[in-house]
Amino acid sequence: MHLNPTSTQSYWLNGAPFQMASNEPLPSKADIVIIGAGLTGLSTAYWLQQMKPNLKIIVADARGVASGATGRNGGICSPGLNDDFDEVVSTYGAESAQRLVEFDYRNVDMLSEFLKKHADNDKGFFDPELTWTKGSIIAWSTAEEAEESRSSAENLCQKIDDMRIMSPEELKQIPGFESFQYGGLLIKTTALVWAAKIVFCLARYVSAKGGVHIATHTKIENVEWDEKHAINTVYTNRGVVEASRVAFCTNAWTARLFEQVRDILVPVRNQVVSVQVPPGVPRLEYVMSADRGYQYMSCRPNGDYIMGGMRNVVPSKQEHEDDDSTLNTTVSGALRKFMADVAKVPSVEHEWAGVMGFTRDRLPLIGAIEHITGSNKNKGQYLAAGFTGHGMPRTFLCGRATAQLLLGQQLDTWFPPEFLVQHESRQSWWDNRAKSNL
Repeated sequence: MHLNPTSTQSYWLNGAPFQMASNEPLPSKADIVIIGAGLTGLSTAYWLQQMKPNLKIIVADARGVASGATGRNGGICSPGLNDDFDEVVSTYGAESAQRLVEFDYRNVDMLSEFLKKHADNDKGFFDPELTWTKGSIIAWSTAEEAEESRSSAENLCQKIDDMRIMSPEELKQIPGFESFQYGGLLIKTTALVWAAKIVFCLARYVSAKGGVHIATHTKIENVEWDEKHAINTVYTNRGVVEASRVAFCTNAWTARLFEQVRDILVPVRNQVVSVQVPPGVPRLEYVMSADRGYQYMSCRPNGDYIMGGMRNVVPSKQEHEDDDSTLNTTVSGALRKFMADVAKVPSVEHEWAGVMGFTRDRLPLIGAIEHITGSNKNKGQYLAAGFTGHGMPRTFLCGRATAQLLLGQQLDTWFPPEFLVQHESRQSWWDNRAKSNL
């Protein structure tokens, strides 16, 4: 497994809490074990605690809290489809497409409400520094991209008041966007946020409430359902835990524990750089996304530029790569060239890698693993993963849905059924696997 104990040092995790190995003994029993202490895993723990406060929950991670994609991203929270609107309408229908967009906005609203109540405001490790910007601009980098994207973007803008088309002339007047000649899409609701600190806030909250044991540097080796005793046995490098229910919030590393999703949920490595803006360089007031999402950049409140992407400059696009301890030098060079040519920043100070989990249809996978395998060997096991580089506007409420499934509760009416593993659009993925387990 490529979840290396030593990884590239993320800007977001320097000196962070919850990174050392747990000192407390690992409990031998729990009601629920959550595998993965990122935004999905800790959101699931939070909602479970809200719904049923007396539960005994273990959140286990092979490294520290938020040490995966959550602690290695670009620090941007912007709602939207993460896909071509017309294609989503064609696949799922207009009503479902709009519901998917509205879910993102609801998630952003509810997450910001949580932070208002439970985050600090001192720029410390429990202050995510949520900062609303003038918006995100999805800039079209070529005439071809503009031609392919404009009609769908216009249709989306007719449905969502928060979005509008920007002309090439408008973009040229905005510092940092002068080189983009084909216009783009503006999403007004956009925040800069220190995502790892959101998770630290969640970890602090659930720990203080009691009943949640956070086990860092606790690598899960296997999970087995015992039909005779109606219990899951979770094998770790620190001991064995028995729990009736288990949630796999493992995103890019899911296939390492759960082979059946290997060709459905693919790890994709991404690289990010940071640098303090030099004197005389205008600060970027909008979040930038360009070249079909392969380039993204923002300017943090302290003046640091964060820029990520460029994985499309290598043939593999860094797909099927789950090692965040190394950097691809070709991608590194492309990031630096973009910073010099477009952002007018001659060098960078830090670079790190993170691994995302991309699904075949680019939507999260939420639901019972038993449905995927068709086997009673996976009873009480649930999956919440595959956020396809768009986790910030989705994970908090996907954690809520995962908690509801774990407790046998009805899902909220606004939760997108397209995210569920049993959605009709995904059934063909699992049919052959189910037959092989009969």
